[in-house]
Amino acid sequence: MTKDINILFLGASKRVTLLEQFNKAANEVGVKLNMFSCEIKKDFYPISHLAEIMEGPKFSDQRFLSWLDAAINSKNINIVIPNMDQATVALSYFKENFKKPDCWCVVSSYDLCVKMNDKLLADEFFKTNNIPTFQNTSRYPKMVKAKLGYGAKGQYLVNNPQELKLLQERINMSDYIVQDYKKGQESSVDIYKSPKFGLVGYVVRDRLVVSDGEVMDCLTRIPEGDEKKLIETVASIDGWEGCITLQYMKYFDNTFNVVEINPRFGGGSTCGIACGLDMPKYILLEYMGQNFDKPVIRNLKMVRARRDFYYEC
Repeated sequence: MTKDINILFLGASKRVTLLEQFNKAANEVGVKLNMFSCEIKKDFYPISHLAEIMEGPKFSDQRFLSWLDAAINSKNINIVIPNMDQATVALSYFKENFKKPDCWCVVSSYDLCVKMNDKLLADEFFKTNNIPTFQNTSRYPKMVKAKLGYGAKGQYLVNNPQELKLLQERINMSDYIVQDYKKGQESSVDIYKSPKFGLVGYVVRDRLVVSDGEVMDCLTRIPEGDEKKLIETVASIDGWEGCITLQYMKYFDNTFNVVEINPRFGGGSTCGIACGLDMPKYILLEYMGQNFDKPVIRNLKMVRARRDFYYEC
């Protein structure tokens, strides 16, 4: 065994399988892993048996940066990993402004995190970089999305101009983006972008069952048609680092519309890890200064089930 590695997750509260996969990777590379998670209050969470819960400010709170600085020092944190959209923004800002040479903040650039967190900025970014995405024409139906929404929160499907007008009377449209809605096969791609080795690999997952924006059942497969080109075009953009989750609609005519790109572990990325894209192991080995082999990807179906946790009140 080498020295302990201390990892701080930001908002990992229910990511039990992800933290179990980090433990598995640590055992395989021969390190002792101590895990912590920053949550809004020091309470019981499903990951409480895997990580020490640290109470901290909201990631959007200006106090969070000084809290994170103190937490890294007090717990001798070696690696920090964001698990929520706003956490990517806060951590990327911290990484670029608070120099911590002994702590690896596994997050993409601040510019990318800000743009991916705001659906309007993301839409502009996609179009500037020739990434296919939804338009806003005279056609219906349309999807109205909160610019800062997540997990399908703040989304409305409107079928005609009358429904859109009624909605405009209820919400502040300056906080939303309006796009044509075209249903297709919804797919996600788990991508690992190494700061040293570049694009390491990716796994394509068709989202079969979704609840509140998070995948419950998915099926992996090899990319079809121009999917490989789309994925590698996205991955080639400068500034990505660590796990990137690309989500898009795929249509029968082999065209695509990118829905979003999350610069963090997506909810279903545990399936990509199980398929052979062992991102927890890559992160640990990179921190240790060791090389690793290219992934060998196998296809799997992931089905999520209910699991109960108990604690004394």
